[in-house]
Amino acid sequence: MSLELKEVIKREHVPYPDKERLFTVLGLFLSGRISMGKAAELLGLRIDELWLLMHKLNIKYSIPDEEEIEEELDAYKRIFKSSA
Repeated sequence: MSLELKEVIKREHVPYPDKERLFTVLGLFLSGRISMGKAAELLGLRIDELWLLMHKLNIKYSIPDEEEIEEELDAYKRIFKSSA
């Protein structure tokens, strides 16, 4: 991690003791690499505490509803079917 990035992280007023870990885990979560449950586990938080922390950090994240999930699954099926 660059010195400049470490300085930015240090300046941020974040209600979590290990800011570097927090931002790393949030990056993995928001990029879809890990689930919210896994992110909370890695941070030693409950899911509702993670939601509250994200709210305090003004991070907007919405859970897809059932219709959006169905659309995503249909898209994946079409993609994988056409590549087979």
